[in-house]
Amino acid sequence: MLDRTEIERLAAAAAALRPEWPIKSLCTFLARDHAHRSYADVAIALTAIAVDPKTKTPKRMNELGPWWGAAAAAFGDRANDTRYERCPVDGHRSYPAGNCGACRSEALATEPSETPREHVDIGAGPDLVRAAMRIHGVPTTDELRTRRAAEQQNLTEPGPVTEPMEEA
Repeated sequence: MLDRTEIERLAAAAAALRPEWPIKSLCTFLARDHAHRSYADVAIALTAIAVDPKTKTPKRMNELGPWWGAAAAAFGDRANDTRYERCPVDGHRSYPAGNCGACRSEALATEPSETPREHVDIGAGPDLVRAAMRIHGVPTTDELRTRRAAEQQNLTEPGPVTEPMEEA
């Protein structure tokens, strides 16, 4: 990740190589499009396109080109300056050391499952609720099922046949 000072240094270096590229415009371009990259990657890519006679504007950096592999070839893994230590576990290298989400999820997966819960005696609670419902006339679940079945049966039974009304 590039900070403001690094962006200004890179812009000044590119402007020294290509005086027709204004430093302020280079700073804006680098901050907007390449601030997420490492300092070494951007420095080498920017230098490569600045000295290439085919390059008209620095926006050529937005294209795929050999300049992006140049830093890796020159510095190896140091080109990918991530500003923090990587997790040393194979397959977890994209996570920061000491705060690896993959390590945490693996640890959670290997922890023993939830301990069995003790049976809690709720005493007469349900019976008290049923008694209160009866006192206040609230129907029980069984009463509601019986009513619903009766209503369904009434809907499916044929009703009385009525004669069509005569037109006057």
